Amino acid sequence: MNAASHRISGMLDDISNLFGEARRDPGPVDVNDLALEALRTLDKQLKDHKVASRVELTSSLPPVMGHRGQLQEVIVNLIQNAIEAMGTVDGDRRELKVKTECCGGEAIRVTVADTGPGIDPKKSDEIFKVYFTTKSHGMGLGLAICRMIIERHGGQLGVFQASPHGAVFQMTLPQLRPV
Repeated sequence: MNAASHRISGMLDDISNLFGEARRDPGPVDVNDLALEALRTLDKQLKDHKVASRVELTSSLPPVMGHRGQLQEVIVNLIQNAIEAMGTVDGDRRELKVKTECCGGEAIRVTVADTGPGIDPKKSDEIFKVYFTTKSHGMGLGLAICRMIIERHGGQLGVFQASPHGAVFQMTLPQLRPV
């Protein structure tokens, strides 16, 4: 409970930073740490939903500049969405893949892929719009906020259909250049 309350407090600070005046300056962020922390945070959910996770982290990635908590929430949100999407497929087909890599020498890419039903290609741009949801209990804010966070960090968040099934979300962030 203590860890959860710290996480919620941090989330509220990060939302305040996103929509208001920043209380904390951005700093160097290790995306591998973010990915591992997100997976640790969601470990029980992954186990409860019988989702196998594969992690492919590129070692010695340069950091990105940003607000750690905001970027953490993007990865957590993408993984939670993947877990929910895979609830409709057989348990032995539920696999989550989280991957980090350098992208063109100037950016870092984080990929979250699932083996769920995938996303209708006609709706791949719509899913990032405010209030658009495919969930019966969704508000349609999660992916819109995720994209806004990534864009405010100078990056991009996109989605495409996995083959033969599933969805692949990729966030690309500019790497921090040494001074």
